[in-house]
Amino acid sequence: MVLTVIILMLVLNIASVYPSFYLLTDLRFFLHSFFDVIREGSRYLKVWPKQRALNGLFIDSKVSFYTRLSIKITPAFIALSLGLALTFPISFDPIVSVTFALFLLGLPIQGFYWLGKRSQQLLPQQLLPWFMAIKKKLSAKNAAEKGAIHHPSYLELATLLQQAFKLGGDDFLQHNELI
Repeated sequence: MVLTVIILMLVLNIASVYPSFYLLTDLRFFLHSFFDVIREGSRYLKVWPKQRALNGLFIDSKVSFYTRLSIKITPAFIALSLGLALTFPISFDPIVSVTFALFLLGLPIQGFYWLGKRSQQLLPQQLLPWFMAIKKKLSAKNAAEKGAIHHPSYLELATLLQQAFKLGGDDFLQHNELI
């Protein structure tokens, strides 16, 4: 206990003498939260259903499609860019090729970040009745979770839609007149 207090006093003393210490802790916190958002976006990408009926309703379908596409094709473009730079260094500037490769690496990361932020957002008031209607239709078929959700997020909507499409097929929303 005494050792913990001494270490805490030293850290506070260092933080008061060196303001850059705060920058390091802020940077560590930022990176930790950034990677948590990326991880959440990856989870949301796996949960969001791949249904054509949702394409016109939610931008999430388009972002998830393009994120999946960028995961598939960017390695080929990165390899092509770096391969051309190594093979023809006079024609293809290596610095430009590395910059282009880093840009391409950022595309799926940007998609994961957007999806991670979106998954944490609460549903707007306009979507709550629709969410409750889907939940009611699923609870009639004993497939929905029994726990009450006061104000659901987009991740909970994605989970509910995934259950709905798994139970009712691809035309669940049309058959139950929810669109």
